[in-house]
Amino acid sequence: MRTAFQRAGLVVAVAASAFVAVPATADAAAAAASPTAVCGADGHSYSVVASSPVKFSSGTVAGTVYLLYSSGSGKNCVVTVKTSYTGTATFTTAQLIIQNGNTYVDQGNYTSYAGPVRGSAAGKCVKYWGSINTGPDGQAGANASGGRMSWGNCG
Repeated sequence: MRTAFQRAGLVVAVAASAFVAVPATADAAAAAASPTAVCGADGHSYSVVASSPVKFSSGTVAGTVYLLYSSGSGKNCVVTVKTSYTGTATFTTAQLIIQNGNTYVDQGNYTSYAGPVRGSAAGKCVKYWGSINTGPDGQAGANASGGRMSWGNCG
């Protein structure tokens, strides 16, 4: 899993013969946080099989949590992608729970996404969950959450 610092994209610009690092745009961060690309970093191809908005109690959407599957590896993968507070490190989580098996969690202060978390669930059902807090370390601010906490995608 990458740290928030490693995820904070930088764009190098040339100005007056000097290199200046500037933060990447939100569009660049969103493109880099494609759930299929994030999960596919292990060399396997993944397809989205379920997704859920990550919402505050007010109904405002802060991002999306995705459940993906790779038939090549036989693994499920979960990624929570921020659409609000992008570029700002806020406490963000991605969680995959395998029935009668392991729970995989990635959590930290991330600028664009949490995850990937991957696990084999052959012949089992899974739950998936994600959250985005408006503050660092989940200590301050409001919490948005979403996913599916009932068993599904069995197989």
